[in-house]
Amino acid sequence: MTARPITIVIPNFNGAHLLRRNLPSVMQAAAQYPGDARVLVVDDGSSDDSVEVMRQEFSAAGLVVHAANRGFADAIHTGVEQASTELLFLLNSDVELHVGCLEHLEPYFADPDVFSVCPLILREDGSVNPHSWNFRVFRRGYLKLHRWNLDAARESRKRNKLPTLYASGGGMLVSKTKFLALGGFDSIFKPYYGEDFDLGIRAWYRGWPSYFEPEATLVHQSQGSIKESAKRSNVKTIRRRNKYFIEWIHMPAARLFFTTLPITLIQLLFELLRFDRVNLRGFVLAIRSLPAALAARRSAQGGQEMGLPAILAKIQDAYSRSGSR
Repeated sequence: MTARPITIVIPNFNGAHLLRRNLPSVMQAAAQYPGDARVLVVDDGSSDDSVEVMRQEFSAAGLVVHAANRGFADAIHTGVEQASTELLFLLNSDVELHVGCLEHLEPYFADPDVFSVCPLILREDGSVNPHSWNFRVFRRGYLKLHRWNLDAARESRKRNKLPTLYASGGGMLVSKTKFLALGGFDSIFKPYYGEDFDLGIRAWYRGWPSYFEPEATLVHQSQGSIKESAKRSNVKTIRRRNKYFIEWIHMPAARLFFTTLPITLIQLLFELLRFDRVNLRGFVLAIRSLPAALAARRSAQGGQEMGLPAILAKIQDAYSRSGSR
């Protein structure tokens, strides 16, 4: 059977140096994919020479240009709308794509219910990024990343697929139809971080699982356009705000009110005593958008086929079958 066609969608903002560094690996991986694979870069209002680099050095790739910066989610949405294929590989510009990655991911979509698949994400030193497999558990009122072992994950993969809570927005193969049916990334998370977390859970609610494939690999570099263009304190504040949104939208009611919120208030008290304005500002920003978060909760949790505890149990069961804990 011929491999399904894929569009690789890459958002870019002032990342000309990242395009020069990483796009050759992406073009090579696309060229060696056994089906049709095309590259589409969405320039999100860059003020550097990104557009010139694309037109002069990577003219074989598609290019869409935003007149002004609109943020990560809007850049992705533009790429999704422009793509003519059902399968989309959403990829950050600070990622080196390994040849063979797409071939390991594409077969998952023989199952019409699959929403997305995430490859193994490596750091530049070759170590494993633990967020490759978003194996989360309830711990102390929060959704914590469970420690997992790559060898055990690979052993388990021989026996069964490895469900993941969500696939990383920086490198995932996803169904365009299902992405659009969910409305894409929720604008409440703008300008960045947390939107892929939320999207993956909402897909699970509809019975559309995501998976982790450890034999598909890419390298995510330590510096991206967000880190280079935004102040560290602002990024930390937005991360904290969006963490609250994830909890308020998706945490089961009893756990939210009797565990998560009390612990949050204690944490905020200590931060107030330490004059930790960065994290406190994140909470204030979240409170200001509380009506929108509650509306998102009602929308996300209405008509669920599977609740969050059942989703987490399914992920835990897949890992446990390898004999690991």
